[in-house]
Amino acid sequence: MSLANRYVVLVLTLAALGCTVSSTSGPSSSALTQAGWSFGFCQGPCRGRLDLAGNQLAYEVSSRTGDEVYASNRGQLTPQGATRLESLASSLPEELQETYGCPDCADGGASFLAVVRDSESLRTEYEYGNPPPDLSAIDSFLKGVMGALGACRATADVTPEGSCTPLPD
Repeated sequence: MSLANRYVVLVLTLAALGCTVSSTSGPSSSALTQAGWSFGFCQGPCRGRLDLAGNQLAYEVSSRTGDEVYASNRGQLTPQGATRLESLASSLPEELQETYGCPDCADGGASFLAVVRDSESLRTEYEYGNPPPDLSAIDSFLKGVMGALGACRATADVTPEGSCTPLPD
């Protein structure tokens, strides 16, 4: 191989490697780690918290002070549920506000999401039942997951595990 041909091969190899390296950067990944709701002035089940670790779920519903636990249920996302959650989490806005609207004002309740994005933890709160448009789809999905775990009911997205305690009516 001539010196000129070696030079061309070297340049093309370096260019190909450069393209490979630059194409790996993309949008940041988001993982939802927690979601929930609360009502400040209430009696009975006043707070709900869903912890997510991969496909594993833990849902706890307690009194306002946390002294009384009404349900502490575990479950697992189905493959469909995991795919839906991953898609919804990846579509979260790049800039999440800390607060949307007036969560729990006039005891209207509050909802929250906790997200890890590129090793940074973010938490956003918004009015219960009134998510901002960018969070509406994930809020609806998570309410369905919490509802299923609270009722000990399997759905296309979640399967309760172990001894499940349905929430009182």
